Amino acid sequence: MPLKLGGLFSVFLGLLLSVGTVSAQFDPSLSRTGVGLQFAFQEVALNPCIPESVIKGRFGQSGVKLLHESQKQWPAKMCENTKVASGLFEWLYISSALQAQTDRPVLISRLIKTRSNGLALCQTVACLGERLPRMIEWAQTNLDRTAVYRESDRIRVKSELLSHPRLSLRELVLPLHGQFEHCRSSTFDSLDFYTVNIKVSGKALVMVQCKTATPESPTWIIENAANSKVWVPIMFNPSLNDLYILPNSRYTYPTLYGQKNVSEGIRVSFFEYGEDLYQQKLGFTINADASGETLAFDVQMP
Repeated sequence: MPLKLGGLFSVFLGLLLSVGTVSAQFDPSLSRTGVGLQFAFQEVALNPCIPESVIKGRFGQSGVKLLHESQKQWPAKMCENTKVASGLFEWLYISSALQAQTDRPVLISRLIKTRSNGLALCQTVACLGERLPRMIEWAQTNLDRTAVYRESDRIRVKSELLSHPRLSLRELVLPLHGQFEHCRSSTFDSLDFYTVNIKVSGKALVMVQCKTATPESPTWIIENAANSKVWVPIMFNPSLNDLYILPNSRYTYPTLYGQKNVSEGIRVSFFEYGEDLYQQKLGFTINADASGETLAFDVQMP
């Protein structure tokens, strides 16, 4: 079954429902009942005008407190304007789906943030009503254009164990940053070395992991330039054992992503190359609503 990027994460970890739709199916009536998420803060993040009775019935008084705190961020009496309240819900829902499912997550995150910041400057309900229609149209258009990928399109960074690593990596300087802390040793023998599915002209890249790797073990990527014997670390992540190449990546050094289970869903981290190393550029948590739509929450750009 074709899947959007968010659905691809879901299939891989077996945590969320498969996403069968090709775009968010927005239903305005859900503004009165919620979208079926497991956490109050996620429901409120999508709809700050959800009825208090709905939140209280599902999440108790703690959920009501979150709702009241969220409403303080918006102009007074906003929720009394049905059209504006529904429009805000539509924007938050579709932009959340777009963030979770786009194959340009870092760029789209910046664009969503810019628009959301502009909306937050509104001091009146009328201002919200004026700005929301264009924002909703932009989010829906981009979501409709998001590429559809199959599970077979997922490519791991790590490939095969490197043959004769002592010979090919004889100029490698140890210990690597964090090696003793995580591998309990500073020696060559405490590490495994892998070829990678990243091809950069004029460069050789190798992935390094502790021999006792676990799902939250560290990962290094080291690089050797043509005509150079020196191996230079270009990435270190202390808790992501598996990294993947973002489909349709547009850069010489492709965008990489990793994911891990958290209590609120799946935490996804994205890494882009710049200033001679990979750096984390974006992170968010994905979860699925009752319809199976994959949505993004707690978006952070370091």
